[in-house]
Amino acid sequence: MVDPLAYARSGPGGWRRYTLAFAAAVTLVAGLPLRALGDSPAVLVEVGAHAIASPRLQHVFGGRTVSVPVVVYGTPGVRVDLRARLVQLAPGLAAPAGEPVDIASGVEFSAGLRRDLSFDVMVPAVERESRFELTVFLRAPPSGTWRPVGTLLLRAYPNDLLKPLKRWTERQPLRLDDPSGKLERFLSAQGIAVVDLNARSLEKADGPVVTVLVDGSDLARAKARARRGEAVIVFRERAGAFPRIDRTRWGNTGSLQVVELEVLDRLPVDPQAQNLFLELLRSARSGETNKEEDPRYEPQDPE
Repeated sequence: MVDPLAYARSGPGGWRRYTLAFAAAVTLVAGLPLRALGDSPAVLVEVGAHAIASPRLQHVFGGRTVSVPVVVYGTPGVRVDLRARLVQLAPGLAAPAGEPVDIASGVEFSAGLRRDLSFDVMVPAVERESRFELTVFLRAPPSGTWRPVGTLLLRAYPNDLLKPLKRWTERQPLRLDDPSGKLERFLSAQGIAVVDLNARSLEKADGPVVTVLVDGSDLARAKARARRGEAVIVFRERAGAFPRIDRTRWGNTGSLQVVELEVLDRLPVDPQAQNLFLELLRSARSGETNKEEDPRYEPQDPE
């Protein structure tokens, strides 16, 4: 299945390739045999954003509602109903998780070959990382039978992924400088303790003092703190072609991690973002970095 959005943000010529991809999808749909009332109507379905032929994997939190986009391609004269079913997967077992969800009924294509839909599904709360499979079914009324047309794989996580960080900051709060306030609000909602950048109460804390700087345009200040023995994490929230994390170490405890990818806005909803944030803090706390600074080496500032 051609993804019409695959090249929408691919740089020069991106919109031209978007048009070609959409045209290919339309051509493919139009070439299918039309059996509007049979079990195989001329309809193609994409489940999940930017879906591809193989089932897509989405990381979610358990105990929350997940919004799932569905794109349906069909030809004039076709009319279909859609519903979804969620099952939890375990070795040798697939157990239904809740009742089937009706997505839409009587979907037709007289106004165009593409219909953009969405529906919400509740993912059960989990105590550990768990796997689910969401399958979309289609039928062509009145005599059609339900048949599977698309699948989205879900990996669900507990809501307390940052619990280890919460326990640690009860003894040693994070130093934080966040002009935007977005990270501070998130950490406060999670019960993670933070203090002002220059809080003196941390001068004799056990282990390295962990300092988090948001909007790190002034890397000289971050380096100065790292040279004094602090473990510094700088978030430079900008989209780039090559997201990266640069790590440098000073002495026994000082370190600097420069994170060049957009992660802070995703923290409330994306378990992968929370896992990355936790790993950055763990790395800072343990002093695990890539390079040991000596007089022969001067780390280069990211551009």
